[in-house]
Amino acid sequence: MATVNETSVDREARILEEIKLVEGSNLWSLVMRRMRKDSMGMFGFYLVVFLVIMAIVAFVIQQYDALFGLNNPTGDLWDQNNYYIEIWIPGTEKFLRIMAHPKYIIPGDQTLSPSAQYPFGTDTRGYDILSRTFFGSTFSLVLGFVGQLTTSTIGVIIGAFSGYYGGWFDDIVQRINEVISAMPGFILFIFVVAIFRDSASAVPGGIYMIVIVVFALIGWGGTSLIVRSTILSLKNTEFIEAERALGAKDARIIFRHIIPNSLSPVIVITTLGIGNTIMTIAALAFFGLGDPTAVTWGDDLSYHRDNLMTYWWMPTWPAMMIFITILGFNLMGDALRDALDPKLKS
Repeated sequence: MATVNETSVDREARILEEIKLVEGSNLWSLVMRRMRKDSMGMFGFYLVVFLVIMAIVAFVIQQYDALFGLNNPTGDLWDQNNYYIEIWIPGTEKFLRIMAHPKYIIPGDQTLSPSAQYPFGTDTRGYDILSRTFFGSTFSLVLGFVGQLTTSTIGVIIGAFSGYYGGWFDDIVQRINEVISAMPGFILFIFVVAIFRDSASAVPGGIYMIVIVVFALIGWGGTSLIVRSTILSLKNTEFIEAERALGAKDARIIFRHIIPNSLSPVIVITTLGIGNTIMTIAALAFFGLGDPTAVTWGDDLSYHRDNLMTYWWMPTWPAMMIFITILGFNLMGDALRDALDPKLKS
């Protein structure tokens, strides 16, 4: 009997604790509180935050160098050829050298192993691998974010309208979904790259932009199905019927009420999908279908894939960054799934 009472007291204590947490809190503060209990999830979250900060800093530094790093007031040969990323010190004629420029070859410094001057070493072309790794984060993460966010947005909109209106429109959308789901995505990407490679080469990273467009056009099916199933269970609920009775238009009901209430699984899919998108683009580059004019981890890994046994540091660092990125997004996505729906946690 005492055991039963103790169990009831423990259950009531947990319920009271949950009520205190919910009181005065919004959804995202609750999600963060639940995520903090997941050490691996928070590790993934910190990895993602670190990578995003690194990509933003790399972009800002490179833009600053492009604007103020080519004046060369001292006539230095290294500055004249822009071998280094430099930050101009305002009010002076001095520049603070940060690291080697990711797109300019350093003469005579090819195939150097990691050292104090080049912590990640240099490659067979004379590029500083640390610089390529650091500045390659911007384009690599932008491709992942833009690709998956575009795909999720299309999936949410199509799934919302398909689930809400149903009928012949829903039938057509589902048949289209079945067709694109049956397409071998990676083979289709190879086909697209082969067609547009020459025309897209004029713009650095142009081939990746085309791949992202194709990825968005064929990758929305899974997201749309999840949103559709959620909306099918929501569109006849009492608060939606109340909105209709008040004269709300369909667009308002869909975008102000139904979609926001179906975003939880979409957020998880998007988070997990970012890593998958980065991996897909890196795989294209690895098989020689990337863009050598762009500074990305996948392109560097492709270029050095045959040097692993002779110059281990060349493919190791870009491969490590791809691994860390996918690991971070996957751990954070799993933690978000559990935090947004604790019932799924085993």
